[in-house]
Amino acid sequence: MTKSAKILLSLIIIIIIILTFVTVFYFSNKKGDNIPVSVQTVSVLGCYIAKLSQDVYTLQIQSENDGAEIGILAYNNYEKDSSSGVFIGKLSGDVLLGNYSFDSEGMHSNRQLIFKKVGDNLVEGFGDVKTAGDTETLADTSKVIYDPKVTFVKSNDCLENFTAGNGSFSFNYNAFFRAMSGNSTLSKDWELNSKQNGLLLASVYVPQSYMPKTNFSEATLTIGKSADISAIKNCLVDTNGPSVKKEVAMVSGYPFTKYVFGDAGAGNYYETTSYRGIVGGDCYAVEYTVHSTNIGNYDPSQGIKQFDRDKITGDMESVIHSLRLIVASN
Repeated sequence: MTKSAKILLSLIIIIIIILTFVTVFYFSNKKGDNIPVSVQTVSVLGCYIAKLSQDVYTLQIQSENDGAEIGILAYNNYEKDSSSGVFIGKLSGDVLLGNYSFDSEGMHSNRQLIFKKVGDNLVEGFGDVKTAGDTETLADTSKVIYDPKVTFVKSNDCLENFTAGNGSFSFNYNAFFRAMSGNSTLSKDWELNSKQNGLLLASVYVPQSYMPKTNFSEATLTIGKSADISAIKNCLVDTNGPSVKKEVAMVSGYPFTKYVFGDAGAGNYYETTSYRGIVGGDCYAVEYTVHSTNIGNYDPSQGIKQFDRDKITGDMESVIHSLRLIVASN
């Protein structure tokens, strides 16, 4: 082989090697185009609160399963019908679309809702709707208008504060619950089974939808006081039978006596916890009752589970331990 032939062969080999390298590199990158790129998953877990004047709306996303966002939602309106129920939705990009299954004024309904994620918050969208039976859906989600006035702000603890108009007391409560002022007229509603009149100062209501698909029915907490001489005299005397559990507890820095007793009938169970104490010369009663039904009354096919008693009791106790009584000194 001549010298020029050897040089030509060497050049051909070099060209083949270069072409092979370029081909491998090209197809390796081409194949890489089909490899899924790791994308950061967006989570909307947590609590969101919207405040419109005296109306409070609360959305708690409690779990994310297979793309489904599951939680509870409450629209607590000051002077209009309120509602609460279960929300199940799906997050696509920055849009959360789902179904709100709720109870309001004794009626059950379904409503399609849409939210847009803006930063850490959720802004509710509104548009024309279609109604079929008890279900309301958005006519065209692409024409929805998101109202910044109805912004559900991300909250760390989902707590709201209730303060009496005259500033005499305040407490914190789960924003999903409904807190209401009492009345200015004397009645026996200030204390459970009371025989004397007093003032119902405030109440907190927990709907069944707080624990959906369980035998939980509702819970109610009341704060009341009485200046009646007989009520003050018997403030720390138990009148609810021998099955009562009794202990000393502190409420807002004052010594109270805590009673726990239950009542049952017709498949329903009521457990009441009552804190009673003398503050500023008046008898105060801070009480909550948890109403549930007999789990044995449900067919297994209904999927009804035993409610979490510790959770609802803990929620009620948290309200009581956050209570601050401001008593004017003489």
